[in-house]
Amino acid sequence: MQEKLQVSMAVEGTLQLPCLPALAPRYEHLIVGLFNLFGQAPSPEEQSHLRQQLTETLTRGFEESPRRYLSLSYHLVNPQQGLAGGIALNLSLSSPPEAQQSFQLANQSRFGRYPDAKAMRLAASLGEAQEVSVLDIGAGIGRNSLPLAKRGHPVDAVVTNSEAAAQLQQMTDSRHLCVNLLAPDLLEQDPVQGEYSLILAPEVLPHLRSPQAVRHLFEQSQRLLAPTGRLLLGAFLAEADYTPKPEVRDLAQACGCAFLTRSELEDILKGVGLQLDSAESVVDYESQHLPSAAWLPSDSFLTWATGQELFPHLLTPPIQFYWLTCRGLD
Repeated sequence: MQEKLQVSMAVEGTLQLPCLPALAPRYEHLIVGLFNLFGQAPSPEEQSHLRQQLTETLTRGFEESPRRYLSLSYHLVNPQQGLAGGIALNLSLSSPPEAQQSFQLANQSRFGRYPDAKAMRLAASLGEAQEVSVLDIGAGIGRNSLPLAKRGHPVDAVVTNSEAAAQLQQMTDSRHLCVNLLAPDLLEQDPVQGEYSLILAPEVLPHLRSPQAVRHLFEQSQRLLAPTGRLLLGAFLAEADYTPKPEVRDLAQACGCAFLTRSELEDILKGVGLQLDSAESVVDYESQHLPSAAWLPSDSFLTWATGQELFPHLLTPPIQFYWLTCRGLD
């Protein structure tokens, strides 16, 4: 009866998994368990080959984008022999399934269309608008750039997305404002120098993919900053007693909430010659200072900024989104 069932049964399916290299051992265990369920126990050699394939494909996909998916399709090797003929496994890369909304949203702005209260208040505190020059890094379609220019600040904007840059230029022209769009690779130029009174980067750090990239942003910002200027960054910070695992780091990148530990932030600031003026909860600050019509900035903002998108079942996740205000060393 068992042999007859093996010949008679058919199996076909697809398993989609986030391309997170740190989870390769878990994925291997899952796939081997699936094959065992179908009575197809892999040999040590087959499992070693699977491990190598998984590691290579996950790494390649993650390097392309932290939101790539690994698609594992399995089917009968010989349909006429059913399960008795074995199961074949194919690995490929794909986009996130439609059900994975958090991954779909990760590339989008969570801040809505209103300017940040912190950015506007900090700019106003630095002096007369005409004398406070601003560099808006990752300006998008000008959520902060346009209101600052309207107030009278000299504004330069760095926009990496060509479509967003075109929209920002169109709105700048139609409103007769002065926002100077700079080359997307401005921060890659070495050395760069400038005298900006305020540098903004509200949405950049959560999407940077390596400690080197984070340090580079701080270094170049410090070079562009005037001696009495301020750097305002939006950053996810981990609680002081939290030690993240590699798989959490990978998943944070996929969700668009890459974070720093407190010690990592201290080391970077010390290494680039900046000091921290303040670290304030973005949720607390913006909810208190934005107009009521502007809060919440978007439907997904609160879940994202409180860390619950990465840790959905924790009432108090170990990461949270902060405004970091930095200046040069005295």
